[in-house]
Amino acid sequence: MDLQWQRQTELWLRLMGESAIPAALRLSLRQGQDVFYLESLDGRALLSLARPLPETRRRPALLRLLALLQPEAGDGVPLRAWLARGCLWLAATMPRDSGAEQWARISRQQRRLLDRVAEGRHEAQ
Repeated sequence: MDLQWQRQTELWLRLMGESAIPAALRLSLRQGQDVFYLESLDGRALLSLARPLPETRRRPALLRLLALLQPEAGDGVPLRAWLARGCLWLAATMPRDSGAEQWARISRQQRRLLDRVAEGRHEAQ
């Protein structure tokens, strides 16, 4: 792990309200039922968010989410959504020159999007 990735990861963790997890090339951060994943992918950050949903709500939530995934939904960063392992997933591969502040902004936006499509309100952000 190079020093730049380590520092950016440490800052992302702090911005996400976590200080006990050490920086790594792949890590996960649980916030309530949601799990954020941060991975290094060919020099870029891959940010994923998984939220478990009851089986009956998964497909309708995915369809609502797909309808929201316009370019502006991720500040120009393409977002991908899918269902797997009982969860609704949302991911973004960040531009090479992006940093922890943008990663945290996209992570929060991912959570807001999932909040919009999941029935009922999720935990406060």
